[in-house]
Amino acid sequence: MGQIRQLEAHVADKIAAGEVIERPLSVIKELLENSLDAGADFIEIEIKEGGTSLIRVKDNGSGMDKDDLQIAFQRHATSKITEFQDLYRLNTFGFRGEALPSIAAVAQVEMRSCTAEEAIGHKIRIDGGVVQDFSEVATTPGTILEVKNLFYNVPARRKFLKSNSYETGLIGDLISKYAMGHPAVRFRYVSNGQLQLDTAGLTTTEQCMAYVYGSNLEPLIVPVEKKELGNDRWLEARLVREEVTRNNRGQEVFFVNGRLVKSAELSQTLEESYYTLIAKGRFPVAVLQLTLPGSEVDVNVHPAKTEIKINGFEQLKPKIIEVLKDALWEANITKNAFLPESVAPAATQKKAPSVAQIVQHQQTHFADTAEKKSAEAQIQPANTVKIQESAETSAISYGKQSSSASLGDIVAEPKKLLHWSSEETTALSEDIHPSVIQDKLFQKEENIMNDDIYEKNQFGSDFKKEKQNKKLDSVPVQKSETVQVKGIKNLSVIGQLQNSFILAQNEEGLYIIDQHTCHERILYEKFMKAEAQKEIISQPLLIPVTITVSAQQDSILMQHIFTLRDLGFVLENFGERCYLLRSLPLGLHELPDVETFFLDLLHDLGEQKEITAAVIKEKLLITASCKGAVKAHWPLTEIEMRTLLYDLSQVENAHTCPHGRPIIYQITMTELYKIFKRGSYHG
Repeated sequence: MGQIRQLEAHVADKIAAGEVIERPLSVIKELLENSLDAGADFIEIEIKEGGTSLIRVKDNGSGMDKDDLQIAFQRHATSKITEFQDLYRLNTFGFRGEALPSIAAVAQVEMRSCTAEEAIGHKIRIDGGVVQDFSEVATTPGTILEVKNLFYNVPARRKFLKSNSYETGLIGDLISKYAMGHPAVRFRYVSNGQLQLDTAGLTTTEQCMAYVYGSNLEPLIVPVEKKELGNDRWLEARLVREEVTRNNRGQEVFFVNGRLVKSAELSQTLEESYYTLIAKGRFPVAVLQLTLPGSEVDVNVHPAKTEIKINGFEQLKPKIIEVLKDALWEANITKNAFLPESVAPAATQKKAPSVAQIVQHQQTHFADTAEKKSAEAQIQPANTVKIQESAETSAISYGKQSSSASLGDIVAEPKKLLHWSSEETTALSEDIHPSVIQDKLFQKEENIMNDDIYEKNQFGSDFKKEKQNKKLDSVPVQKSETVQVKGIKNLSVIGQLQNSFILAQNEEGLYIIDQHTCHERILYEKFMKAEAQKEIISQPLLIPVTITVSAQQDSILMQHIFTLRDLGFVLENFGERCYLLRSLPLGLHELPDVETFFLDLLHDLGEQKEITAAVIKEKLLITASCKGAVKAHWPLTEIEMRTLLYDLSQVENAHTCPHGRPIIYQITMTELYKIFKRGSYHG
C-alpha cells in the first residue's frame, strides 16, 4: 500500500490557516482590509485578552446579502478576481478568498451583515470551520464579525503567542498605522473595555501622526504633497525632521496602493534620503504612500500580503530619493534661516580661535581690578535655579546654561578648571568663539550645609568654594605624579593626542588611553558600587518631560510599569497615551534627549520576552556612564588627565569599558627600538 494519501479537509484547512493567521494581529489585518474594501469610513475594533478570547470588527461598509454571506466562508471564494490576469490589475486588498475560511477554521466565528438595499440582514455562525447556524437578523447596513477563542482547536499554535499586553500592542500599532494611511476613515480601537484609539475629527495624515506619536511632532512634519514620478506613478509623504529619530524601523510606515506593506527596498530608499542628517543606527519617522499601476506590483509573494515586489523599482528609487531629499533640504533651510548666528550652520560661523588666542584673551580679560572682580562675583546668574526640596531630602542646585547663549561663547578659567561652574564664567568678545568647552567634565552637585557651599565633581573630589574675592593667582599648580594602574607601574602623563587620547609613559614604553572609554569605566564602576549598597535613586526633573507613546509602546509600558518605577522612573498619567516623566534614575539627568532615550528603552523592553530588573538596571548604568563620560575631541588639562588616570587605578577592570572596548594600548620600548632600527632595548 502506498505511503501518500490526501489530507482530510479539516486538517488541510488548519494547515492552510496557519499560513495566513499567525496571531490575533493577522485576523485584525484581514478584517480591517475587508472593511476598507467595502468602502467603510468608520471601523470599530474591539478585543479582549489580546484578541485571543474576542475580536470584534464593525464597519459601515457596503455589507453582504444572503447569497454572498453563504459563500464567503468557502475556501477560494472571492469577488476580486475571475481570471489569473486579474492579479495584475488589482485595486483592492483582499483577493485570495482565504482569510475568512482560515479564520473560521481555527476559531468560533459569527458574522452579521446587511446591505443598504435590504430591509433585514443575515447571520452565519461557524465553529471550527463547520457552519452551525444561518438565519435572518436585524442589523444596520455594514458588517459585524466576531472571532472568539482564537486557536482553541490548535493549542500548539496558541502557546507560541506572547503575552496579552504584547499582542494588544501589536494590534494597536497596526490600527495606528492604517489610521495614518487612511485619514478619511475613522478608526476606533477598544481593548478590554478601555478606549485605546479614536481618530474622530482627524482628517489629515499630519493630524493622525500627531495623535499617534505626540502633538510635539506636528510642527516637525515635512509634507511632501502628491508628486508624479512617471505615468500613473505618484508619491506622497510625511517626513519628520531629523530632530526626532528612533533606534528601530518601527515608525517607517509604507503604503503601496493603500496597502500597508513591509519593504526593505522602501526602507533603504527612505534612509538614503536622510543620509548625513541622522546618525548611523538611528532611523527616521515617516509615512510614505506610493500609487503604482497594478501591473507593476506583486502582492502575491506572501500569504498575508504584507510583503510586495515592485517591478522596475531601480528606475523609481532615485526619483523618490530626489523628491524626499529636496523636501528635507528645503525644511532645513527654512529652519536655519531664523536661528541666531551662535547656533547657525558651521559654514556661516566665524572661524574658531586658536588656543593661544583664547589664553591671551583670558589673560587680558582677567587682568581687571580686584574691586571689579568682587562686584561681578556678587551677581547671581539668571540661568542658575536653586530648588529647596522637602525636609526628607537635601537641597539640590540645578545649574543650566541659558538657551540664548552659545556654548562657544564661554570658557573656563585655566587655573580654576576643577572649580568650574556656570557662575564663574564670562563671555568672550564677539570676535572670539572658542570651539571647545570643558564645562561638563567636572560637573558638580551642590549641598547646602550650614550656609557653606561645597562642590563635588564627577570624580569624587570635594572642594570648598573659594571666597569670591580670592585672587586666581594663588591657586597652586600641582606637580607631576605617577599612577599605578592595574598591572602598569609608574604611569605618568605626557600629553593629549587629537584631543581624544591621553598619552602616558613609564620605563616599559608608551601608553595610549582612550579618554572616553576610560572615563566611562570609571563612572560605571562608581555607579555599580553605589547601587550595590542601595536601590537606584530617583532624581526629580526640574521640568517634567511630556512623553506620548503609541498603542504598542503603551502596552509595553503598562507591562513593565512596576519595574520602571523600581528603577527610578516616576511617571504620571497625563491623558490618552500621554505621560509626564517626573524623575529619572540618578546619572541620567544630563541626557540630551530624555524622550528619545525613554522610547528606545520601551522598544528594548518589548523586544525581549523575559527581562529582569537587573538586566534593565545594567543597561541604565551603562547608558548613564556613556552619556556622562568625556567625549572624543575634548581637550583636557594635565590635572584632568592625571585625575582620570588616578581614578582608573581605583577600578576593578581598567582595560575595557562597559561595552567591551579597550581603554589602554601599549607600545613597548622593544617595539619602538625595532621600528626605528635602534637594535635591542636593554632598559
